[in-house]
Amino acid sequence: MGKTERIFETKLHSDTPEMGDSPLPVEPYVSKEFFEKERESIFKRAWLEVARVEELPNPGDYITVDVEVLKASIILVRGQDNEVRAFHNICTHRGNKVARENQGNARGFTCGFHGWAFGLDGNLEFMAGEEYFTGDINKCDIGLIPMTLDTWKGFIFVHAMDEPPQSLGDYLGGMGTQLDPFPHEECERIARYSGTPRVNWKVAIDAFQEAFHAITVHRESLPGSAASALNPGAALTSARFYGPHRSLSAWLNMEYMPPDIGLMVGKYGPAFVTSHEDYPGVNPNRDDSWWFDINVIFPNFFCDVGPGWYFTYNFWPVSENETRWVMDIYQLKAKDAGALLAQEHTKVLLRDAVLEDFSTLEDTQQMMESGALKNILASDLEIAIRHQMYVVNQWLEQTA
Repeated sequence: MGKTERIFETKLHSDTPEMGDSPLPVEPYVSKEFFEKERESIFKRAWLEVARVEELPNPGDYITVDVEVLKASIILVRGQDNEVRAFHNICTHRGNKVARENQGNARGFTCGFHGWAFGLDGNLEFMAGEEYFTGDINKCDIGLIPMTLDTWKGFIFVHAMDEPPQSLGDYLGGMGTQLDPFPHEECERIARYSGTPRVNWKVAIDAFQEAFHAITVHRESLPGSAASALNPGAALTSARFYGPHRSLSAWLNMEYMPPDIGLMVGKYGPAFVTSHEDYPGVNPNRDDSWWFDINVIFPNFFCDVGPGWYFTYNFWPVSENETRWVMDIYQLKAKDAGALLAQEHTKVLLRDAVLEDFSTLEDTQQMMESGALKNILASDLEIAIRHQMYVVNQWLEQTA
C-alpha cells in the first residue's frame, strides 16, 4: 500500500525540509569528537531553557543551575528591582563559586575563599584586601560575569553568547506562536523527577519524540491507549516543523478505557488520559482523536501540553554517553481536594510511564557502542528522529 493510500498518515502542517530517507549513522550517538563539535556548534549558540520565573518569586531569591555541556554553573537571581538576571557562578578574584547552595534567598553573594562580596545586581560590593592589589583595577569591571537572559511565557532562557544572532522570540519562531495561547501561568508544578542515565542526549530525546514505542513500552501503564486496529502503528495525527524545532500531535484511542481510578479523578480535574476538551494552545490542527502535543524546542527542551496540564523535559548532555534529565509536571492550580487528587494521579501515572521509557535507554547506548551496528532505521512514524539529526548536522555544518 502506498503512502497516499494509508488510512493513517501523519499530516504535515508546515514546510518539511528534505531530510532524506536513508539509514542514520550510529557514530553521532557514540563519538566523543562529534559530541565536542555539538558543544561548540550547538549548545554555545542556542537559547537554552533553565527555569521558570515562579521559582524566583521574591527579591533575593536565587537558584543555581549546572549546565555541564557549557562547563558552567549559573546563578539565576531576582534583584531588588524585581529583575531576573543570570550570572556565571564564579568569583572574579580566583574563580571559586560564590553560591554553593542550589537555592535560597540572599542579600548578595560572598565568596567562601577570600570573602569578596557581590550584590544581587552582580556588582562587586566588597573587595577584601583591596589595598594589596596593584595595577589598574576598577571594581566596576570585576563584578559577577553576566550571562545573556530572556524570558518567554514565564520560561527563563540563557545564551552563552553576549550578543546572540537571534532574539529569543525570533529563535522560537512558529513554535512560540503555536504555544503562546497556552495558559502556563495558571498551572503549578506538582512534581519533579530527574536522573543521569548513561546515554547520549540524542538517544534519550529520541525515546520521547515518537509514539510508535507506546504499543510495547507502555503496555503496562497505558495499555491500548495509543494504538488500535484503526491505528496499529500509533501514528501521530500531525506534525509541524519550525526551523530547528518540531511539534507532534499524539493520537488517542477513543475507545481506550482507563482504570477506575483514572475515570474517577477525571471528574475532579484534568487527567492525562481522560481530558479531551478544547483548550487554548493545544491541538493546533484540530485533529480528531487527539491526545496531546509533543513540542521540542531545539536543542534539548520539551514542553508537552494537554488540556489543563503540561510537562517539560530538559536533556542536559554531560558527555557523549551521559545525560542529566529533568522532568517537571504542571497542572491547573488545585482549588479543592478533588483537584489535588487529580494532580496526584497525574504525577504517579507519568512517573510510571517515564520509568518504562527509561528501560530502553542504557541498553540502546551500550549496543550502539559495541560497533556492531553502523546505522539505525527511522520509519515515517519516527519522522522527529530524522528531523533531529537533520538539524544537528545543519548546525555543525554552519560552523565547519
